[in-house]
Amino acid sequence: MQVNTTTVVDRGNRPNVSQIVGLRTYFINDGAYVDPYEISSVQLFRKGDTLTPLSVTGTDGLVTATPKMAFAAYGTNPNGTMAHCTITAGTDVGTPCEDAFNVTNYIPAVTASGIYRMGQGEYVVVLDQTLALSGWDYTTSTQVAAASLSAVNDYVDLWTVKLNSASKYQVITNQFSLNEDTFFAFTEPLLLNTSNKLMNKHVRLGETIDLKVTTETTIQNHDIPKNVQDIFKDSVITGATVNIKKVNQDVAFAGPFEAITNGAMTITKDNTLIYNWPTNNLKNLEAFTNGTFGSLTGTYSVQVKYTLLNEYILSPLFYLTVS
Repeated sequence: MQVNTTTVVDRGNRPNVSQIVGLRTYFINDGAYVDPYEISSVQLFRKGDTLTPLSVTGTDGLVTATPKMAFAAYGTNPNGTMAHCTITAGTDVGTPCEDAFNVTNYIPAVTASGIYRMGQGEYVVVLDQTLALSGWDYTTSTQVAAASLSAVNDYVDLWTVKLNSASKYQVITNQFSLNEDTFFAFTEPLLLNTSNKLMNKHVRLGETIDLKVTTETTIQNHDIPKNVQDIFKDSVITGATVNIKKVNQDVAFAGPFEAITNGAMTITKDNTLIYNWPTNNLKNLEAFTNGTFGSLTGTYSVQVKYTLLNEYILSPLFYLTVS
């Protein structure tokens, strides 16, 4: 996953204690992604510290304890405090809260303690374990340092949000783990093999659709324990991108034409690759506007590219129909 131009490890991809971890949350209402009316803060705690009733929250259900790390809608410096913005997501309300959730604001070591909007109903905070990162917790008026999350453990991230203008603030709880069993030593090269499959076969022009490419991973070394093999079934892929091309069968038109080049893909914890494709954007291609592309409907090829340890993999061409 990328936040602005920085590659981060998703919470489901077995992050270790020395990585840049993206803690992403999706907000859904009535089957649709929606932006909350307000996002006040995100606070991180050890899971074990939250098991006792009212251990970190008050009788109103809101956070009262000092977290291990805190994020707000506008971050300044990882070693300083933040200007507090409790604003309607994605709106402009003036400095310093203007466009405070814009993901382009995220810059490691500069705005590393903010909350960023990745898309409709999709928000992320970045726990950067490569920095001496700190944030300001407005609940307790305390500066907190992310170094307290440098231990292997299970953690929770508490999102304080207001879902609509008439509702009260509430805390939404998610979980993640920081690991160290992602480090291994072997006495021979690791022999990994992957196979991919495109799940989508038919797309209607005008749809915005998630293209899903599954990945099966196998280890060919016979002497590697099964528990280690199972770990490589979880997020061994990094840096996945996709190329989509229009395959013209009409000899009157050239081709194939690039529709998407190196589109960044989301990687799930089971190595499924996802690209959100707004097919309406096809009409903005220069080859279409100048009349050389042909019809927007027809056959398209899909090819994913990703890194697998020291290998750079190109999948076979998959084909789908846009009608």
